[in-house]
Amino acid sequence: MRASHRSEWVPCRRYGSELEAHIAVAVLDAAGIPARIHGNDTAGLFGAGFQGTSALGVTLLVPRAALAAATSILARPRALDDDADPATEQSA
Repeated sequence: MRASHRSEWVPCRRYGSELEAHIAVAVLDAAGIPARIHGNDTAGLFGAGFQGTSALGVTLLVPRAALAAATSILARPRALDDDADPATEQSA
């Protein structure tokens, strides 16, 4: 799904850290859904290189047309190890 520059971006989820939000962006990107993050302090509590907790949180934005699909994809459980069977993960 391609988002035009005129797409309305809407909040999908909020995360406590920029790292979590970037992981969600990567998951959505792999599914073909454009996403971006927005936060007032995306540099983190300890500077630009810090990916930990954000004092104000980070909002994940997606195009309005992709909101339902993005919410569904992010709600799916993910395997935590490299030995996971992709067929099992797809059926979840």
